[in-house]
Amino acid sequence: LGGMSWFAIPFSMATTLGLAGRALDLPITSAEAGAGLVPPAVATHLLGTGGAFLIALQLFLAVTSTANSEQLAVSSLFCYDVYKRYVNPDASGATLIFVSRCGILFWGIISGV
Repeated sequence: LGGMSWFAIPFSMATTLGLAGRALDLPITSAEAGAGLVPPAVATHLLGTGGAFLIALQLFLAVTSTANSEQLAVSSLFCYDVYKRYVNPDASGATLIFVSRCGILFWGIISGV
């Protein structure tokens, strides 16, 4: 249910900016539209360089949030399902936090390569 509720945000943005691109009659080719360049074109047309910056910032924040969630999920899975279960069942909270942070660092390096 949460995923379906969240999907309204990118769907609304894509629909609104796509329709705005058509309404403004911007010179966007079908290849550019297929590459996802309609939102930056509309934002640049309406807001100038500030619009282009806002689209780039939005993309950066979306990618950063996704990477953060992935790193935390992998780290938690390793910490509780592998380390606490098989390596050190009597691990303290501080030890688990340390192992979790090491997992985030390790997976951050692996996913960045």
